[in-house]
Amino acid sequence: MNTTDTIAFFALLVAILALIFSFIVYLKDRRRNNQDQLFQEKLSSYKELLSLAKSTYSKFFDIIDYIQSFSGDENQWEKKYLRISGPYYGLAYEFNYALSKNSFIIPDDILNELTELELALTHFVTAGHHQSSEIAISSYEKLEKRIEKIENLIRKDLNIENLSRGLNNRLR
Repeated sequence: MNTTDTIAFFALLVAILALIFSFIVYLKDRRRNNQDQLFQEKLSSYKELLSLAKSTYSKFFDIIDYIQSFSGDENQWEKKYLRISGPYYGLAYEFNYALSKNSFIIPDDILNELTELELALTHFVTAGHHQSSEIAISSYEKLEKRIEKIENLIRKDLNIENLSRGLNNRLR
């Protein structure tokens, strides 16, 4: 084996190592791109669901206001509540639709909590039919706690604390 053969052998070896290294980098980047895309999809789904949950929650306070300010008998309340409850059921069903649209990407523990929230939203509107301030206020407070719990689960799922810490370190 002469010098030319040795140089050709090392050149071939370097080319093979470069090919292997490039392939490993390609696989790693492809996995990272898929993870980034999944993160963006989850973030978008969570933002949509939390926005709907919070806006529905704030609009549901109108039901408590109706209950507390109504002065009349039970029959009058039933007629009035049948007139006013439709849009509130619509808000609950809008959340249901958004949840069903995004459910495939959400982890089971968060999906279970969101499903419970969806049921609680519908239950809240139904409970308003009883014209009881105590029941309505209690249900309203439970909705708030459910939304806070879901928000914390989402923060944990997206690893927001570590991402924020990493961003702060990068910006310094």
